[in-house]
Formats: sequence, structure tokens, C-alpha cells
Amino acid sequence: MQTEELIKRLKEMKTLGGHPRFYEILLQMADLHSRKNKNYAEDGDPLSNLRECEKMGIPAHIGVAIRLTDKFSRYTQLLKGKKDLVGESVFDTLLDISIYSLLSIILIEGKQKKLTP
Repeated sequence: MQTEELIKRLKEMKTLGGHPRFYEILLQMADLHSRKNKNYAEDGDPLSNLRECEKMGIPAHIGVAIRLTDKFSRYTQLLKGKKDLVGESVFDTLLDISIYSLLSIILIEGKQKKLTP
């Protein structure tokens, strides 16, 4: 979906149910994903960095699951009070977990489309 289409669809929604902060965080996630994607992915394939593990025989969505376990481990360590040494807060870690979860959905959907006639 193009940016213009997304904005149009959001404007068509009369009211947004749920907590307003939820939608603010979604926008933060979109911004973070966009910025990081420019650093990691190749032009033309926004998921190319996630597909790199396929060269080693690991499906991309499994590679993302491994990244998610790393992020969840970091999250639990921060909750236990472990000192942050890399400048990534609990909030930052949760945003990464959320983004990786969405990217995993995209990869799984893409895999399912290839498997269905």
C-alpha cells in the first residue's frame, strides 16, 4: 500500500476505537521501520535483510523468530533490572518486538501465497 492510500484510508475512518496512544505508537513503529529498513534492506526488496538467512537454509520467518527470541531475552533482562549498555530502552525493545512480529506475518503470508495455487 502506498503512503497516500494509507493516509486516505485513515482519514475515512470516522473514529478510532481503543486508546489514542495505541495509534501514536503505531506511527512511531512505522517511522522506526522506515528508517531502519533504509539501513538494512536492499533497494527493491524491503525484506532482503530478513531473507539473508535463506542462503543458509533457514526460512526467513524462522530467522525472524530467532531475532524475536533475542529481543524477548533482552526485554526480560531489562525487566529484571539489568543495566542497559547499548542505549536501548524497554520501550525501544518492545517496538522492535512489535515490528519483527509484523514482518514475520508478512513473510508467512508471502510463503502461504507461494504454496497455494
